[in-house]
Amino acid sequence: MVSKIISELEEQGTVREICENMKVSKNDIDDFVQEIYMILLEYKKDKIIELYEKKQLKFFIVGIVSRQYNSNTSPYYKKYKKYYTIIDGNYVNNENNEDVDDFE
Repeated sequence: MVSKIISELEEQGTVREICENMKVSKNDIDDFVQEIYMILLEYKKDKIIELYEKKQLKFFIVGIVSRQYNSNTSPYYKKYKKYYTIIDGNYVNNENNEDVDDFE
């Protein structure tokens, strides 16, 4: 049931739309959307089903997106943002402030 719900979200573009509406960087959005799907797939199955049935899943996803993108302790931050920042359209390695041309 959960995989069907996740597939439906993907087909409708719900997670991507939420991310775009919350101004997730276009350079980050593909990886970020995948990270949100991973969180949903790893979450308690009964809770996902309950939220879906109560039509509250979108609000739940908005909360996840907000916390993941804005927190410096989130899995997304630790995998991606911690090391790279976009400055003037270029990725910069946060550890030594060097441009990273081949990151994309």
